[in-house]
Amino acid sequence: MKYKSLAFDLDDTLLDTSGLLVPLASQRACEAMLAAGLRCTLDECMRARAELATELSHTEIFTRIVNRFGTNQQGKAVHDALEEFYNPQVPETLPLMAGALENLKILKQNYKLFLVTMGSIPSQERKIKALNIAPFFDGIYILNGFIGEKKDSAFREILRTQGHDPKYLLSIGNRLSSEIRDGKRVGADTCYFAYGEHVGEKPQCPEDHPDFTVSHHKDLIPTCGL
Repeated sequence: MKYKSLAFDLDDTLLDTSGLLVPLASQRACEAMLAAGLRCTLDECMRARAELATELSHTEIFTRIVNRFGTNQQGKAVHDALEEFYNPQVPETLPLMAGALENLKILKQNYKLFLVTMGSIPSQERKIKALNIAPFFDGIYILNGFIGEKKDSAFREILRTQGHDPKYLLSIGNRLSSEIRDGKRVGADTCYFAYGEHVGEKPQCPEDHPDFTVSHHKDLIPTCGL
């Protein structure tokens, strides 16, 4: 086999976060900024967030919104927006994206599977529980981007525990600036899952160019030769 370990992202790779959770989380984030004195309407804030979401992190997005519209409590507005956005209301049960369950069942038979996700630990744990996917994975890593953690640390830990070369690891995810860039920086192959509100993200580094690109789970196994 070409690979021994597969590292999956969670949001907009296994879970349709953009479709199921982002709309309400975005509204709550904008409402938090308005409560902190943001000088615009809810609709203006929501439109601005959607326009900026393609290429920026949400720390950058909310900072730009605050700078654009103004408030006397800039730090509080950004902080409160991030708290609301990264701690969304998660239902008790959530569906996997079309074809994801079938892929996990097939791939589990031949590979070590890992979940490597970024965000609030309680929120990501609620999503994983609602999806009921923990049994598929040999390891689950939740990174905290607020303190500067990046996915390459999880990828290196996977390589250390599995004891194989980076070329036997495939990183699969929807962010060029995260799963693809961090995967490349440890020497892994990468598969860009082109889905969700960040789908227009442009490469910023040489490492942002994936080995494979798919838009649906039905294409993952044949495209990546799994």
